[in-house]
Amino acid sequence: MTRVLVVDDSLTVRKIVADRLHAAGLEVIGEAADGREAVRLTHQLRPDVVLMDFVMPEVDGLAATRQIMNEIPTPVVILSGYANQQEVFKTYDALAAGALEVCAKPTTASAQSEAEWNNVLLTISAAAQVQVTRLRQNPTVPKVDSRALAGRSAIGAAGRRKRIVVIGASTGGPAAVKGVLCGLSQEFPLPILVAIHCSSRLSSSVAGWFDRVCPLNVSDATDGEPLPEGPGVVVTAPPGRNLRIRAGRTVLKDTTDNVGCAPSVDELFTSAAESIGDQTIGVLLTGMGADGAEGLKRIRDCGGCTIAQDEDSCVVFGMPAAAIKLGAAEHVTPLQQIPQMLIQLAESSRRIGQPAGVRS
Repeated sequence: MTRVLVVDDSLTVRKIVADRLHAAGLEVIGEAADGREAVRLTHQLRPDVVLMDFVMPEVDGLAATRQIMNEIPTPVVILSGYANQQEVFKTYDALAAGALEVCAKPTTASAQSEAEWNNVLLTISAAAQVQVTRLRQNPTVPKVDSRALAGRSAIGAAGRRKRIVVIGASTGGPAAVKGVLCGLSQEFPLPILVAIHCSSRLSSSVAGWFDRVCPLNVSDATDGEPLPEGPGVVVTAPPGRNLRIRAGRTVLKDTTDNVGCAPSVDELFTSAAESIGDQTIGVLLTGMGADGAEGLKRIRDCGGCTIAQDEDSCVVFGMPAAAIKLGAAEHVTPLQQIPQMLIQLAESSRRIGQPAGVRS
């Protein structure tokens, strides 16, 4: 039975949440009224999952998540009311601090509320299966073997210059993508397309949060627009919409917002392989499941360069592990090394010559 610590400053809300969890067969092993108590009880009770309210007096959900992940890494699921943009940005900060997922806090007795409760229960069950790790502070960046890159992946099978980077991630993704983007400068020459799993409730703010915390220019992809041109340009798939590349343009398609699988990383990667081919660099980061593994294999099969995050630096080694098992990952790389690898790939590629045109 999954053991849950419920954290909320409202006694009424804690009772409602506890009743729902009990009814679903989950065990509530403790309740905390603020972030400080949440940290203490996490040490004492060792729950499988901490269900964390976000807005609390004194020590809020963000501060408590940071302390838990630093002292006693435990799966944390945030309940957020998405009250304003500031709270949404702080929600992303919590994900970057190590929280596994964010769920909307159910507020009313309605069909939407029932769907939100179901989402909370499914997320708790999934989070309980995750072995989380302590986020490393100021990690040592390993050196990249530039000769190996120049001789193999930077050029690619057809000897063509790289044109674009595509990145996919899920659980632990906000922190991982932030780590990659913050390791690049505004002069990074290749445009970057990102698909990261998250709820559609965050749809208006994922690009805004990355733009706020990273040195690059980040914005949501727009349907039918020409592919972005570098340097320092990043476009993200809006949550709940799949991002594809077709005939040199970005294409958006609505998708069902199932927990943990939208936007589709496979769709982005596969379309890049079909349209950009061996001019593509694919990067698959931390996440549950296997989304992105098949797409990364398509990129490698057509001569592109493929990178999977290594197990030690992943919050969840699901998606990269699936890619490695398929033989899709040419490089299995610590997160802290990926920005330097991308810089060297882009630099080696730049010396080859002008890029060929995009295939439709």
